[in-house]
Amino acid sequence: MKRVICTLLLLMLSLPAMAQTTAREWLDRLDASLGARYAMQLYVALGEVRNVADQYSGYFIVDGDAYYMNLGVMEVYSDGKLRYEVNNERKEVTEDRVNLEAVDLLSNPTRAFDFVDEEYDVRVVSVAGDVATIELKPKSADLGITAILLTLQREGRSVIPTLICYDYEGDEIRIELTMVDATSAPMPRWDAKSYRAYDIVSFL
Repeated sequence: MKRVICTLLLLMLSLPAMAQTTAREWLDRLDASLGARYAMQLYVALGEVRNVADQYSGYFIVDGDAYYMNLGVMEVYSDGKLRYEVNNERKEVTEDRVNLEAVDLLSNPTRAFDFVDEEYDVRVVSVAGDVATIELKPKSADLGITAILLTLQREGRSVIPTLICYDYEGDEIRIELTMVDATSAPMPRWDAKSYRAYDIVSFL
């Protein structure tokens, strides 16, 4: 009887570790599947989506430390050091240094799926067939994010993200993701001549 009880206790104690390992396996496979260059279509919903202004669609492409994003009337170019945020409606460009500490997709997509153990507590929320939902809780409040929910889909030997939700102390951003071919076209790069008629706001 004592042996049975001890076995049950060991199983109960090992469950969190197993969940942690399983979550890390999903995230490691995601990292290996994305590589250094990838692109995704985006559908962004803010909060409860009460009107059109609360939702946006577009796409982004990452190439190493550089990226380009197109979302609604906005475009963002970055070479990994500097960030140029273009508002085509206001004819305005804001230039600034990249916030290397930012981990959310809209601020710094190069780190959006860079989940290292030192920064997050991770666990599997659910698994249904080839789909898993992972919860990530930042260990530091400096990231400004309460929690991240990431939905992953296994496709053959690859794992791709299909949904990422950010919780900022109750304020939520939901981003649906669709992988697209990142090799079919070159990534747009910042060219000041293309926006010479725009007002420049510089924080450099």
